[in-house]
Amino acid sequence: MSCLHSCNDVRVSVKQAASLAKIYDVQLHAVGNFKFTKKNGVKLYGLPKYQKIYLRPINWCRLLVRALKAKASIYHFHDPELIPVGLILRILGHKVIYDVHEDYADAIMHKTWLPGWARKLTSQVFNFIEKRSASFFSAVVLAESGYRDSFKNVTTIKEYILNYPLDSINKIERPTPNQAPINLIYAGTISDIRGAVEMVEALRILRSEAINVHLYLVGPINQPSLQVKLDELADVYGLHDHITITGLVPHARVFEYYRLADIGLGLLYPVDNHLKSLVTKIFEYMAVSLPMVVSDFPNWKQLLAEVKAGVTANPLDPTDIAAQIKYLINNPQIRVSMGHAGRQAYEKRFNWSTEEKKLLGLYEKLLG
Repeated sequence: MSCLHSCNDVRVSVKQAASLAKIYDVQLHAVGNFKFTKKNGVKLYGLPKYQKIYLRPINWCRLLVRALKAKASIYHFHDPELIPVGLILRILGHKVIYDVHEDYADAIMHKTWLPGWARKLTSQVFNFIEKRSASFFSAVVLAESGYRDSFKNVTTIKEYILNYPLDSINKIERPTPNQAPINLIYAGTISDIRGAVEMVEALRILRSEAINVHLYLVGPINQPSLQVKLDELADVYGLHDHITITGLVPHARVFEYYRLADIGLGLLYPVDNHLKSLVTKIFEYMAVSLPMVVSDFPNWKQLLAEVKAGVTANPLDPTDIAAQIKYLINNPQIRVSMGHAGRQAYEKRFNWSTEEKKLLGLYEKLLG
């Protein structure tokens, strides 16, 4: 169940629900502009998407009614705001799984729609409610092993099901290393704390040195003020011909942009939610043989040092970002080697098949 994710969400639908449907009868109730359809063996039931926050409780009630009508053996929900629905189902004696996608208590501290004075209190209250509720559920699924400390006092079953890419991603042959321009790509939600401004500033530095580069920002911008700021920077620096901002695109189309790219970027700010995570894009870059420049967080540095699939930079320093990009541009054979190393790591370790086994094992345990 989800009132925030769509019926096409990769983790919720394409990975988890489709994997479970290999064995179980699975219904997925999530955002979609249809009543019912079926895909990958999963029965999909659409929910309207409400832009206004105060209308979302309508979907909470709708999901509770549907859940009781379904009489399922297990209820698996993916949104923190559905905790009350999960608690009701648990009180009624049902098995309930809470799927944690991020460190929500920390994420609240960076929600621009919340006034600054309210964020800390809201975060603390939510953290208290979430952790107390989590112990009451049948199991908690954590999308990152870095959330271990946050949930250390939660007493129920905990399973780490990481968000590795599907194991069906075809190998992409990268363009000729000396081909110009060099295409940089960031794929995901575009925001301040995900390094949008710093990537544009790094592009300016590279262009000032007459380096032929193009930046693709592939994903939605949910902050109107950021869209204005990026447009202003492109105007001031004369970068409009060197930046493509796509907006939201289907997941399959993201891989079309990966095919064009030479270097992947992942320059998230060092906030707690990011420091605890190994973002999916790192593993997607590996899957498509794309060398990368990512934030110099300790666990990210350790991973890239082990796999040899990219380099790290200070995400708050455009000069350092530009220098690391320039290093990869000037060393095309190193880029090729990193791309091959990342692909091998994806094929052997970082793919969904390893996580699917853990997911199916959890359901088997709960169902006895």
